[in-house]
Amino acid sequence: KNEVQPIPWADLAGYYPMSIYTYTNTNDESGNNHQGALRNLDTVDRQTAPLPYQSQADGDWITDATWLNNAVQTLPNDVSIIDGTTPINWNIVETNHNINIETFSTLGRERQLESLKINSGTLRVNGNTASNTGNGLTITHYLKLDGVLDLEGESQLIQSIDSDFDPTSSGTLQRDQQGTADTFTYNYWSSPVGLSNSTTNNNAYTLPNVMTGVNFITSGYNGTASPLGIADYWIWKFSNQASGNYSLWQHVRSTGTLQVGEGFTMKGPGTGSILTDQNYVLQGKPNNGDITLTINAGNDYLVGNPYPSAIDANQFILDNGNTIAGPGSTTGTLYFWEHWGGGSHVLAEYQGGYATYSLAGGVPAASLGTNDPDVATGGTPTKIPGRYIPVAQGFFVTAETGGTIKFNNGQRIYQAEGSSSSLFVKQTKTKASKPSNNQTDDTRLKLRIGFNSVNSLHRQLLLTVDPKTTKGFDWGYDAPFNDNQKDDMYWIINEDKYVIQGIDAINTETIIPLGIKTKNEGLNSISIDNLENESGNITIYLHDKELNLYHDLKSSDYEVYLTPGEYLNRFEITFENPQTLDTTDFEDNLLNIFYANEKSSIVLINSSLKQIDSAELFNILGQSVLRYNTIELESYQELKTNKLNAGTYILKLNTSDGVISKKVLIK
Repeated sequence: KNEVQPIPWADLAGYYPMSIYTYTNTNDESGNNHQGALRNLDTVDRQTAPLPYQSQADGDWITDATWLNNAVQTLPNDVSIIDGTTPINWNIVETNHNINIETFSTLGRERQLESLKINSGTLRVNGNTASNTGNGLTITHYLKLDGVLDLEGESQLIQSIDSDFDPTSSGTLQRDQQGTADTFTYNYWSSPVGLSNSTTNNNAYTLPNVMTGVNFITSGYNGTASPLGIADYWIWKFSNQASGNYSLWQHVRSTGTLQVGEGFTMKGPGTGSILTDQNYVLQGKPNNGDITLTINAGNDYLVGNPYPSAIDANQFILDNGNTIAGPGSTTGTLYFWEHWGGGSHVLAEYQGGYATYSLAGGVPAASLGTNDPDVATGGTPTKIPGRYIPVAQGFFVTAETGGTIKFNNGQRIYQAEGSSSSLFVKQTKTKASKPSNNQTDDTRLKLRIGFNSVNSLHRQLLLTVDPKTTKGFDWGYDAPFNDNQKDDMYWIINEDKYVIQGIDAINTETIIPLGIKTKNEGLNSISIDNLENESGNITIYLHDKELNLYHDLKSSDYEVYLTPGEYLNRFEITFENPQTLDTTDFEDNLLNIFYANEKSSIVLINSSLKQIDSAELFNILGQSVLRYNTIELESYQELKTNKLNAGTYILKLNTSDGVISKKVLIK
């Protein structure tokens, strides 16, 4: 189907299956009555070629006795007998028994078939949730499911582009996924399966249709541990609604219908703490192929991975943009909710936030502050979204223009959870992950800049160097700022605010503007949270334009005292200190400046007798507090300060080599 152009049935002259014959003649099954004659026939043997492979007993996939004609044929999807290493990925398989597909000892080796018919019984793809192991089962052309396909652990079903799922299938797929056990904590979900029938695919559903072993409680706000119960009050969706309007959440409960590809919220049953997993079994008719949802310009949509496999977030972003230059049906940015604390059903006491992902990478949610006006962010986020979106993971997108949100088989990929590239966003303990040969390491230079506010909010920004981007706005790479914290920091591109920015290159002329806002007066700091894939010894400076100060962030954090307000033109990241090398050497090696408390003086030790014309002392707000119009040409002198408040000050020295700025700490 995928490789051969269709041939009209009208052109068929004869079809000889060799299964029906009379004496030496074989029947023409085309209906054209072109009977065939077999000449020089000595013996007749029944077919043993695996067309298709057929099971004959319960057992393991890799056991010969499981398969018909096992004495004369190799196992389905075994390695080639020619080189002994290349898997045969074009087998057709038909099962009628209970069969287990084992976890491969060779990492990244997944089962791949051209076609699969599960007529009856259960095909169990083995895996283990605790160890994040499983198998990928890829079907490239055709799947018919009349039995049960059980995906254990991290096992996944991948159907490639143009792979058909027979709509007359009457069987079901089972897939486990874990959310939080805590009764106060949200996860954002989607479903890889829909309502089971034998007529249509990609069917809408209610949660009792697809979530087995769960009692949905229709009164009250808390779940139950035994029997396992979920309070359906907390099941909501946000489907194509105006951006940022909390009142537009739509109540789904256990009776409302969800479309394939839509996301929904759900809290845990109360079987454990926020760090404890609760396993759920999703069972129904697996989704496949093209899935679309309508979205209007400027609206938000809580969507989710609709397939029983991981999807590539990068491909999803690209598929939802006209070109990488944009615009597309979405802004090219994905937002993942992480709920890490609070212990309450009261909205204002929730501790959580939205982690962000774009083609440039991911950043965690802001933490330890207060969202304005709805949600507290106290606590610590632990998840940075990776490239691969796990099974049943929900996330937000925002529309740039009206159109459709597109999911398709080209986005599907096998990727186990637990690695940095694939995380179901729930607060849980770190687990090991089985690497996949599909995983692509991100080797781009990434600079993660952190902001710690006077109110203890921490915000991380990401700058990624990618030759596909520019110094201006790049659709799909630059992630718009979507929070409204009382204190915050953001990249500024064309006067707009972003949490992630891509740039084509970094050099000594590169300047990245920063914006900061703060609600209260006090000390704030800017730091390097992390520097990834640094191939050279780059320098990174915070330029405070108001103080004309360049601070080396690789040496220490930059602390600045700010009054309430928004600072859009004061701060920027640079990669060179424009002060001359001579001036820097002079400041570092030949000029020693410190404050002598007992003398209430700034002491200047000018060992080289460098000419200093004047000096001026500024507070951290940039206000001039003292000026010294005459500086004697002496190796030691004292600059009286009288009675100044304790704090950090900047002393600017006007020299023959330019202006030197030096911090002075007055206690």
